[in-house]
Amino acid sequence: MNPGKTKSTPFISIVMPVHNYGNYIKESIDSVLTQTMSDFELIIVNDGSTDDSSSLAHSYLDNRIKVIDFSENKGCYPARNAGMRVAAGKYICIMDADDVCLPDRLEKQYRFMEENLEFGLIGGAYQMFNGYHSIFRETDNEIIKLLLLQYCYLLHPTCMVRASLVRKHNLYYDESYVYASDYDWQVRASSIFSITNINDPVLLYRRHGQQISSNKKSEQHNFANQIRINQLSFFGVEPTEAEKELHLAFIKDIKSDAFRENIIDQWIKRLLDGNRITRYYSQERLQDSLQAYRFQYFHQNHQP
Repeated sequence: MNPGKTKSTPFISIVMPVHNYGNYIKESIDSVLTQTMSDFELIIVNDGSTDDSSSLAHSYLDNRIKVIDFSENKGCYPARNAGMRVAAGKYICIMDADDVCLPDRLEKQYRFMEENLEFGLIGGAYQMFNGYHSIFRETDNEIIKLLLLQYCYLLHPTCMVRASLVRKHNLYYDESYVYASDYDWQVRASSIFSITNINDPVLLYRRHGQQISSNKKSEQHNFANQIRINQLSFFGVEPTEAEKELHLAFIKDIKSDAFRENIIDQWIKRLLDGNRITRYYSQERLQDSLQAYRFQYFHQNHQP
């Protein structure tokens, strides 16, 4: 089927929340409207903006654009959920109102999903604004699951997911994580189906002081730690408070004299023993990763 053909039910629903991004949103919308693939709907969720974000979104006459207006600021993830719940496309594409899609993003990701049915969620390579090189991410599903133990690995605004899987598994954002719901969302997705990245740049990614990662850094950090601890359930481990502290220090490479080599080695053994029972991770890949973390913790970054 020609990905440029327009029909009543679009191939892709792009969900774009916006809160006071009037300086960026026009460039972002234009990058969607000029895609090489035209069969999409763009769902813009105005999250109680007090600048001209809403009026800019409503100024477009393109019938592929749908605007949902919140009367008050509810937060990025309630806005994403609202857009995802009304999405009509076969695929849901994540987009931020301050980033720019490269011209063939939708076509590349659509074709990959059509040709690789084993994956339910994909991200992609990207470029920084004013950068000169593309940034590529790991593509191996088993390695990505392990990387998620440390942090939110897929660059979220590069993601595309099968809408049928979102509905089947109720894969909406857990809004209780407030500033790190994307991290939890990726972890939950990876526990249900295979995920990957495509090694093609799909996005120009912008960094600035209005982003959650900048102006809510401490709160985001705390929520992310909860998600890191939650993943111990994949090993069948119910940690004590002391074990939570140990795990976070180890997985995040935070040096503590309280955690000497024998304690770290016992913790590694417990994780490996747990995974032999749950079989959630590739045992060989897990062992390699944990030993790499161990080396980094004791040797690589802590020379006197």
